[in-house]
Amino acid sequence: MKPAEWVATRTPPAPDELRAHMHGFVKNGDDAAEYSGPLISACEEAFARVLDSGAASRESAFDLLSADAFVTYAFEAAADEPATIAERADAAMRCVSDLAAARFTTEAQ
Repeated sequence: MKPAEWVATRTPPAPDELRAHMHGFVKNGDDAAEYSGPLISACEEAFARVLDSGAASRESAFDLLSADAFVTYAFEAAADEPATIAERADAAMRCVSDLAAARFTTEAQ
């Protein structure tokens, strides 16, 4: 199953408008053995759009809600391998914080 297909199986489903917005972030390449990595990547992309836009529009709200949903789904997927959750959480936090730090450092210069 591809990552976007896996997201579509989650219950309860996201509201239609949010689900449609999220669809553009999930790369639907090869079938994935695990979904956590691709979902964290989708979170990073959505969060980057929030930071790049200045978070001042309705579209930014959908980007932020998408990032939040992707993190939630990533940890739901990671729950299938409980021994890896702490490592995945650290990697996800580092990814998002590095992204934010890079944006704010660039703005400060």
